Amino acid sequence: MESFISSQSSFLVVIVLLLALALVVFSADKLIDGAVIVSTELGIPRIVVGATIISLGTTLPELATSIVAVAQGSSDLAVGNATGSVITNTTVVLGAGALFGSIPVLRETASKLRAFTIVMILLIGLCLLDNGISSFSIGGLLPQWAGILLLAVVPVYLFMMFKGSSRLKTPHSSSSDDGAGTDDGRSKSIRMIAVNLCVIIVFASLLAFGSDAVVSSASTLAARAGLSEVLIASTIIALGTSLPELVTTINAARKGRGDLAVGNVLGANTLNMTLVLGYSATFNQGGVGIARDIFTTHFPVMVATVAIFSYFVYNTKKHSISRIEGMGLVILYVVYLTSLII
Repeated sequence: MESFISSQSSFLVVIVLLLALALVVFSADKLIDGAVIVSTELGIPRIVVGATIISLGTTLPELATSIVAVAQGSSDLAVGNATGSVITNTTVVLGAGALFGSIPVLRETASKLRAFTIVMILLIGLCLLDNGISSFSIGGLLPQWAGILLLAVVPVYLFMMFKGSSRLKTPHSSSSDDGAGTDDGRSKSIRMIAVNLCVIIVFASLLAFGSDAVVSSASTLAARAGLSEVLIASTIIALGTSLPELVTTINAARKGRGDLAVGNVLGANTLNMTLVLGYSATFNQGGVGIARDIFTTHFPVMVATVAIFSYFVYNTKKHSISRIEGMGLVILYVVYLTSLII
């Protein structure tokens, strides 16, 4: 794949990158749909499905891209994609949602904000262990053992999400089909599971193919333009993999259903830092290098977003993100992009 893409013109490489991003996002969405249907047909409670499959599904494009990037030795792409997606989600996604409608901030979001803050502090601390404060000038390292630690946080976090969901939702039957106990109902269920298992296999394959094309085309463009892989991953790839969240948040806000957007974004960001970066460091020999730009730009912007969302969550006088505040979040993203390019 990489040799084929590198032999094409820059224009065609850009087209391949955009089409591959679309394929990754589309395949991830269909993969999640198939997994949810299979889980429901198997009698797994919807609360568990929501707290695990759907939550993990929001980071599937980033994870798939990072897996391929690590396999191809492009660790900067993996790190830039993960941290860039965190920033894109908390600025552009929620900011644009607030511009198009209401984004209420539920008090229950506080637990996800605390988890996000703890994981962010843990991540920055782990990245500073190798070179200390000098990391801001020469870069740092996320050691392999630190990646294992981040991966160990994932099941703990999912369990916390499940407990929070079970407190907020009323238990109910996983299926409303009165004929589920009949032979016809069982046959229909088996066919449904078989069909969706095929769907999962097909779109998992397409997801892997699309991720390979994304990494290869992004690496080629970065090399030709003399740009760092971190810059390409933090901008084009991060924005592309965040498009599902962006579209969903805008549509939900326009329909007056933006109440869960903040919590979902914070949850996705926590998984980006634990699952995606944890995988990248664990399965990259010696850990994964953290470029200087991550320390000088990404981490400060992430800290700024925590401060902003602490205001949103703990401000007792208001419980929503206003249009002006949404515009401020979008402006913060523009400043972030500008600082990367300059």
